[in-house]
Amino acid sequence: MKLLLTAHRFWPHVGGTEIAVEQLATHYARRGHDVTVATSAEPGAPLEEERGGYRVRRFEMRMRAGFRVPPPEYRRFVLDERWDVVHMHGQRIWSSDFLYPHLRRSRSPIVFTAHGFAQWHREDRKPVIDHAYYHVVLPRALRRVSAVTALTQAEKADLLLFGVPADQIVVIGDGYDPAEFVSLPSGFRERHGFARDERLLLYVGGFYRNKRVDRLVEAAAGVDATLVVLGKDAHGLQPEVEALAKERGARLRVLGRIPREDVLSAYRESDLFLLGSDFEGYGLVLLEAMAAGLPFVATPCGAAPDLAASGAGVLVSDADTMRGEVRRLLADDDERREMGRRGVEAAKRYTWESVADEYLELFAEVARP
Repeated sequence: MKLLLTAHRFWPHVGGTEIAVEQLATHYARRGHDVTVATSAEPGAPLEEERGGYRVRRFEMRMRAGFRVPPPEYRRFVLDERWDVVHMHGQRIWSSDFLYPHLRRSRSPIVFTAHGFAQWHREDRKPVIDHAYYHVVLPRALRRVSAVTALTQAEKADLLLFGVPADQIVVIGDGYDPAEFVSLPSGFRERHGFARDERLLLYVGGFYRNKRVDRLVEAAAGVDATLVVLGKDAHGLQPEVEALAKERGARLRVLGRIPREDVLSAYRESDLFLLGSDFEGYGLVLLEAMAAGLPFVATPCGAAPDLAASGAGVLVSDADTMRGEVRRLLADDDERREMGRRGVEAAKRYTWESVADEYLELFAEVARP
């Protein structure tokens, strides 16, 4: 099949949607499909290149009233050329929003994946603007696509709330690279000065408002364990979280951004994984923890309910409940080992290869004359 994937940004820029698009494009190309990614120009990257067996076509953006606006050539490239399937990734972004008014003229069937509705779930949501987008603009545009995929059951519930018909929605999750988890590296504790018998509560994801690292600190307060935070301080929240930890008496170590090999080693050598987000599009770190055999305790964000159903994790509603579950699980080595075993087994269903297979089955269906 001749496939086009759209993404608002792409390599060398790295983010959750970008990783998904890159992984899918790579796996489609390995199966012999003709794959192109349409995205925005990035500093130092060519406008056209071959990468991993597929093509990348970048378009120069213009800034208008603070918004990135694509050239008309982008719309013609996506809608006027013949593709077996166009897969649009993301919403509330230029690469999708500027196509909405023109989807009826597409010469190709379209599959749409939102990658979560962060704007709809934010605390500072603008009632009039956001309601108009999600209850009018988006569902009206999606009437003109062949299928809509949701990463999680929670995302499907959002789509139903917005008025997208249930029979148009297919749930296909994100994936992970199992090769990274075949033989996990060691040495994380030694490199960062943790004692061999010190209990470690791991969080990977950095300081973002929706991630609620403060909730993890509250959960770790009074627990005989150290909360380890990996990732960048994107929103300048680290000082106040560190102050909260000091106030609550929680042991906290912020290691920031560390090499990927060190992250994998942290998964291997920690005792529990914690995620306390208010919202996640998916929460790929939970899947990675499962693949590493590390049980998790999480709020019901993103894919957490879907993944916890395997027995690999526990869902909690607040910091107090999380603290109770952390204490209970740290006291029960056998249960943690069993949860880790279940996680490893369940994670096998979520590799990027299997995710690509699900999408290709859907593409074959929508491309059928």
